Amino acid sequence: MDVSWITFGSPIRRADGSITSDLASLRYRVLSPIRELNRAPYSHQLTAISEKTPDDLKEKALRADVVVFSKSFLPANEALAERARSRGVRVIFDVCDNHFQHPAFGPHYRRMAALADQVVCNTLEMAKVARAYCAGEPVVIADPYEGPRGAAAFAPDGPLRLLWFGHPSNLDSLQEGLGDLIAYSASQPVALTVLTHLTEAIDNGCRQVSGRHEGRFVMSAKPWSLEAQWRELAACDAVVIPSRDAPEKRVKSANRMIEALWAGRPVVAQPMPAYLALDHWAPTQPTLSEGCRWLLANRGSLPQLISEAQRYIEEQHAPAVLAGQWAQVLETQYARGAAV
Repeated sequence: MDVSWITFGSPIRRADGSITSDLASLRYRVLSPIRELNRAPYSHQLTAISEKTPDDLKEKALRADVVVFSKSFLPANEALAERARSRGVRVIFDVCDNHFQHPAFGPHYRRMAALADQVVCNTLEMAKVARAYCAGEPVVIADPYEGPRGAAAFAPDGPLRLLWFGHPSNLDSLQEGLGDLIAYSASQPVALTVLTHLTEAIDNGCRQVSGRHEGRFVMSAKPWSLEAQWRELAACDAVVIPSRDAPEKRVKSANRMIEALWAGRPVVAQPMPAYLALDHWAPTQPTLSEGCRWLLANRGSLPQLISEAQRYIEEQHAPAVLAGQWAQVLETQYARGAAV
């Protein structure tokens, strides 16, 4: 089975020949299943499509049994999907963001969902939204863990060392919860590390916040890389995951919570639908300060809770497990194409 994966982001080839990306969605939704299904009967090609992609490369991307469009933004992909369908190539549209009502991307997302033989979503909430725009029932395939499994631990000594990691586009949620954390630091000193694609504005903003709070609340920014993410996860006491109650946020997966727990660290998180499956081991709280207080009040039980969460994550979010779900979708579409 020849599978063509069409993405908006270009992968990065490491010195050892392996492929990665700075984009979490590309790693979770494309590179991970390719890596796990890199054997017979699967043959994969990966194409990053942009407005400048030559026609011959687009044509090559359509030489497949199944084409997967992952996180598409280009209206030109609609024509590619139409050409694929006209040739009997099955089309899958993988959706991990709620852009269906976005002023710029909404029409494209609705059209791609309508063209797809199968829509795949990262969460149940995303599937509920996508269902209105596709002919069939969306399939849910969650995000995998990808880092090393860490020893479960919570032993703060001095300031509570919190870590926020993610794309700068998600800093709005952290900004909204920052005042609550700063107020909390009056009773419990906090050292917050922001790990992201660093800009001068982000770095200066963190320095200015720190300068206003006389050592009670220290905020520093560091440049993100996968290696830095594993290093900072190992060094922190807990990961902080603020969230906003907005349609584009409610569909998000639990990938940052999964990565934190898999690394052996507890989580301070506000409620999100995708977090409910982990609520027994990592209960969310209405505010970040309440989450910090809960951690400190339950510090003795946290290592056991984290270890139990890791067993669940191994069962539900291992790359091989989720690749098996991708295999079912690919094989179903391949069979339907062959039967036409």
